[in-house]
Amino acid sequence: MRFKTATAKYLNSRYFGSLSSSSQKGYENKLNSFCKDTINGRTLGNISIDRISVVLCADLYDTWEAETSTSNANHCSRIFSVLMNYLVSMEYIPNNPMSRVKKRTSEPRSVIWTHDQVMKFLDTAFTKFEWRNIGLIVLMCYEWGQRPVDIRNLKWQNVDLENQVVKITQTKRGATVELPVPDNINNMLVQQKEDWDFQEYVVPHLRPQDKAYRPLTVFQMTHLLGQVKEAAGLPDDIQVGDLRKTAIVQMIESEVDHLAIQSVTGHKNVASLNPYNKFSLKTAKSALDRRQRQ
Repeated sequence: MRFKTATAKYLNSRYFGSLSSSSQKGYENKLNSFCKDTINGRTLGNISIDRISVVLCADLYDTWEAETSTSNANHCSRIFSVLMNYLVSMEYIPNNPMSRVKKRTSEPRSVIWTHDQVMKFLDTAFTKFEWRNIGLIVLMCYEWGQRPVDIRNLKWQNVDLENQVVKITQTKRGATVELPVPDNINNMLVQQKEDWDFQEYVVPHLRPQDKAYRPLTVFQMTHLLGQVKEAAGLPDDIQVGDLRKTAIVQMIESEVDHLAIQSVTGHKNVASLNPYNKFSLKTAKSALDRRQRQ
């Protein structure tokens, strides 16, 4: 049985049906996104469940962590384990391999990029063709405030270059956002499409084992990121996943209305933006300058 078939069985089971509606939606979005994950050059949904080993689960955990954060990796592993435990209970597999993966303690990241760091990275990335894809990923994550996983999996069918609009369905929440494509990105995407229009992904790579074009993997993205950071003389601790936080913090500090920010980020509740609020001299000065004294 393939992983995607096992997922479908669980989603139609009484175990899943006993969950609250909010939990059902969250689990379904996550499990369906797992089916699209690429691990060791293969799509997880097509892997047989009896081939899902501890080693493969550890690679999955590392991928989730590199994509966003340790907290997200722990959250994903819990939902993955729900499916695995269901399969154990139905005697499809003997044990849950994810339970044997050592999880790391989550510590909130406070790292954000400066605008100068982003510009320095891009200036360096666009000097070589082999760095162009990582340059585009960083540029789009920064300009649109989106997660790397959604940019890596972006397809040409979701990009309207003529009207300069992109439609992104977010993997984490399932929210769909429509965003303007600024001239600088549009011009680069026009060139990118001329080079890669024969396949469906905006930032692809050629998979050696079957000569298929797939999204850039997390490992490839991280490797290329490291090369460009080193060449640009940038700090090692900045990650692609920090660019979404960077964009949101910049919007908050620029006093953009929170509802407008939600239309970019896909957050359903204003309260979800609270972790991005930073106590800084700039925001304190703005508040004091606008304070009305009587």
